[in-house]
Amino acid sequence: KDYMETLLPPADPTSPSYNTDVLFRSACKSMAAGIAGAALTNPMDVIRNEMFKENKSLIATVKSLREELGWKFMGRGIGKNMVAVAVPIACTIFFTDALIQLKTSRRSSSVVEQQNVKDGALQ
Repeated sequence: KDYMETLLPPADPTSPSYNTDVLFRSACKSMAAGIAGAALTNPMDVIRNEMFKENKSLIATVKSLREELGWKFMGRGIGKNMVAVAVPIACTIFFTDALIQLKTSRRSSSVVEQQNVKDGALQ
């Protein structure tokens, strides 16, 4: 997510579509984090599932998978893993960012309203 922050162009706070731009950036970062998380953890999910299925140790399971499929076993089930892992990760990150943005925008508008009330009281 943080790496994607450096790749995406920054949102312009003076733009009329600033809030939409921030949400779009958040969606891009969330999808990238979800896909990376699913792809990086997939080999361990394959090994874990095979260990439960075959009731073997870690080393024996990896040897068995490698003999049976070669190193291709590391990508086995990646499509299902994208749905089962990437989507929930992406949604969690996106909604967290959206709620933080909402809280921040409400807080800043509240501060502006309080300042306007103070300015009106001084006049």
